[in-house]
Amino acid sequence: MKHYFATTIFLLISILLPIGCHWGPKRPADLPELTHCIILVTFGGEVMEGVGVMLIPENKQVNKWAAGGKTDIKGKAVMITSSVFNGVVPGNYIVSFKKSGEPVDMNEPPSLIPKKYLPGQSKETITVTKEQKEYVFNLEGLK
Repeated sequence: MKHYFATTIFLLISILLPIGCHWGPKRPADLPELTHCIILVTFGGEVMEGVGVMLIPENKQVNKWAAGGKTDIKGKAVMITSSVFNGVVPGNYIVSFKKSGEPVDMNEPPSLIPKKYLPGQSKETITVTKEQKEYVFNLEGLK
């Protein structure tokens, strides 16, 4: 009886495992080759955890693929294109950063990043290449 049960479980896993590996979004045909990209974020010389980093293509006619990530405890964000695909299309991007504090009295939480780095306001840029894998941004200014 134990042998029959073990064989049945093995067969189910053998059938279902390959099916599960193919779930998820299909890679778009027009998505170019991606390159690994890590953004390190510091503020006042200290690494910042929990910062959202957004890469918006400078020229959307050339590159429509935005990327983003969130910094870990070491201040590093691994960039993901379209919230799904690991890596970034090489090219020129506007970089913005966002991190909010705790909400105060039902109001929007205050930004822990200076406004000049926020989405829609940032003037920071980056050129992502296949050769360079890590980029550092030292944020400055008053919050």
